[in-house]
Amino acid sequence: MRRAEFSDFEVLRGAVQDAPVDIVQLQPGKMTGKLMHLSVGSLGISTGSFSRAVRSRGALSEHRWTLGTLLDAPALLQDVESVPGDVLTLAPNEELYTRFLGANTYLTTLIEPDELVSFLSTQPGAQDAAVWRQPTTVLARDPATVAASVKQLSMLLTALAEHGPMLSVGAGDFFKRNILEMLTAPVRNAASYQGRRVRSAVELVRKVDRYLIDAGNRPIHISELCAEFDVGRRMLHRAFNEVVGIPPMTFLRRKRLGEVHAALLMGGPAVTVKAVALEHGFVELGRFAAAYRRMFGELPSRTLQRAQR
Repeated sequence: MRRAEFSDFEVLRGAVQDAPVDIVQLQPGKMTGKLMHLSVGSLGISTGSFSRAVRSRGALSEHRWTLGTLLDAPALLQDVESVPGDVLTLAPNEELYTRFLGANTYLTTLIEPDELVSFLSTQPGAQDAAVWRQPTTVLARDPATVAASVKQLSMLLTALAEHGPMLSVGAGDFFKRNILEMLTAPVRNAASYQGRRVRSAVELVRKVDRYLIDAGNRPIHISELCAEFDVGRRMLHRAFNEVVGIPPMTFLRRKRLGEVHAALLMGGPAVTVKAVALEHGFVELGRFAAAYRRMFGELPSRTLQRAQR
């Protein structure tokens, strides 16, 4: 991870980690801002905020796809009026022209083509979407979910900035999958889907359950299960509803809550609720505490206090 605060616009030439871009400051005044670059496995993440309007242009990566979004204010991406939550896709070695109209915050992820194909493979039609045959596309997100998605992305980035180096490999992969989930949502949601039943629901759920047990206390994202068992999300959803009586997302969340409960009960003097929650993939600590209390009848801080006494 690399983090920096700056007060000169030239620093924004390194706004994305794979390649420098050309920057022109358009708005008079002192430029200030922050940049962060980090890698989670082979996924590169670059994010930053700045205080003045700029024009940026350049190829962001020679070999990786770019998936990006705005988090604060509108801007022009390839002369397309874009708002926070819209998703930009940019093919390797393609130039991006951006005009930021004022202060803003951006998120850019860089992903190898093979990893992108693999991530999309469990949603029929997503791999073959027209967007991947275009040099660049700006995709509008569903207005009903855009505010929540931008908030969630911002919280994920804040958590990675503050605690990224301390997270385990498993927790880091969970955060990575969450980010990819939100940035590929416009493509996956628009993809055609053909339902299929290639195995019994009981067999599928039992195999998934065994996989979760073998994974220990590592947080598991639903995209990992779909890839591991070569099933679509709708099939997995149907199977869990039929066999367990709850959707797989609810099952995974309750399993993670249980892992947190166990970790807190084993907690020593140096253990904190926040660190344990983040390690198990919970970013919104207020919602986490409320869900924990509903599940176990007490706040996580109370569980930890009992253990430490």
